[in-house]
Amino acid sequence: MATLRIGHLSTAYHSALVMMGRRMLEARGITPDWQLFGTGPPIVKGLEEGRLDMGYIGLPPVIIGVARGARIKCVAGGHEEGTVFIARTKYKSAAEAGSLRAALGQFAGKAIGSPTKGSIHDVILRHFLAHEGMEGRIEVRNYPWTDFVGQAMEKGEIEAAVGTPSLQVSLSLVSGLDIKPIVPPHDLWPHNPSYGIIATERLMKERAETLLEFLRAHKAAIAFIKRHPDEAARVSSEVVGVVGAEFFLSAYQVSPRYCAAVTDDYIASTMRFARTMHAHGYIARDVTVAELFDLRFIREVHPEPDHY
Repeated sequence: MATLRIGHLSTAYHSALVMMGRRMLEARGITPDWQLFGTGPPIVKGLEEGRLDMGYIGLPPVIIGVARGARIKCVAGGHEEGTVFIARTKYKSAAEAGSLRAALGQFAGKAIGSPTKGSIHDVILRHFLAHEGMEGRIEVRNYPWTDFVGQAMEKGEIEAAVGTPSLQVSLSLVSGLDIKPIVPPHDLWPHNPSYGIIATERLMKERAETLLEFLRAHKAAIAFIKRHPDEAARVSSEVVGVVGAEFFLSAYQVSPRYCAAVTDDYIASTMRFARTMHAHGYIARDVTVAELFDLRFIREVHPEPDHY
């Protein structure tokens, strides 16, 4: 059986958990070497160094890697609009405050938590702080694991946070904190590429059929989540073994935009990130669509219209 070294995150709505629980890769003749990471940037490093063949990553860390010469590309989608901006219920949402600037003003002199610098959540937060004139007035605290962001909220070290829907569900459902969204995921950054499937150019060139089989399983796993969320939640819960199926069901519902396809909106949002990251110094040069995407494989696997 062919072996694939796959970097993944603990994010509840990624297809990885369903694929593990249902042994979908093994059924296609692939032996998966699943490797868990805290955030996307270390996965990019693993791909660059040849320790991984592919990974589940938000696109901003990929942009950083490609800008410095990484031979990797996004070969499929997975989910859009997977960043939440949450705070304790004593704070007003942007709608209640009248504007995002007014909502952010509530946190002047305080700290907002985020996963690793360069993660999609970090880029979104820092962009809006700069855009709304709040840069330097609000501290951004970056944590190596999203779980640490939640722990910081529990301890009162931070007043608000950005992260995945899993963070929101964990704090409200598991920790019992009274929290609420400050900005809905769609309004925060429409079509943001919260995760895609990233492959090394070597995998694409030398093991194309293995990659295609992975993508077929990935597409089937996403369809399973959309069509049978209760069963997908049960399977994922058994794989993780720490939280119940309700946790996964709730995470699916916070931002239910799943598909393996890559759309024009997905690409346009990614390129907006690239321009923003260049402007804010995350990368030293512009990157192109051709450098970031290779859609030959997913177009073969997913020729029909997208399902976002």
